[in-house]
Amino acid sequence: MIQYRPFHLFLLLSFVSISYLILPVSSYAGLRGLPEGKSRVEVGDNAPLTTDDLRKAHEDGKVILLMFGNPDHCIWCEKMWSNIREIMPQYVNEAAAILKTHRASKFWGPEDEAVALGEQYGVIGEPWLFVIDKDGIVRHIFMGFTGKGEIEARLEEVLK
Repeated sequence: MIQYRPFHLFLLLSFVSISYLILPVSSYAGLRGLPEGKSRVEVGDNAPLTTDDLRKAHEDGKVILLMFGNPDHCIWCEKMWSNIREIMPQYVNEAAAILKTHRASKFWGPEDEAVALGEQYGVIGEPWLFVIDKDGIVRHIFMGFTGKGEIEARLEEVLK
């Protein structure tokens, strides 16, 4: 047994070293699928409406549900986006639901307007949902998964 102790020590040190290198990456919120931190945009701020779809929804006088997330790679994003899509048919004339997949496009494609918009909003991880009123003011911010009832209640509140 004594001759195996150096090998066991080597394995332990290797594991600790590799963990030290991997943990910063695995704790990066975007890879975990969990939002963290605080967005740059706060409730009461003018929302950056810098993409064509956001500008059009605003010009049409609609309340905007702006979600940052990637339903293809994040189960919570998929569930949340599904909830939003379920409630939208009854609000089609009053609200617009807009999804920005800012994370996937940054890792797997050219940097595009969704990445730039995500940086303007200061979102880290996903999902995030911003409820923006007809005047372009952020009224609610949801960080992480939010159920259909809560989303619809906040939308109704902003529509009044």
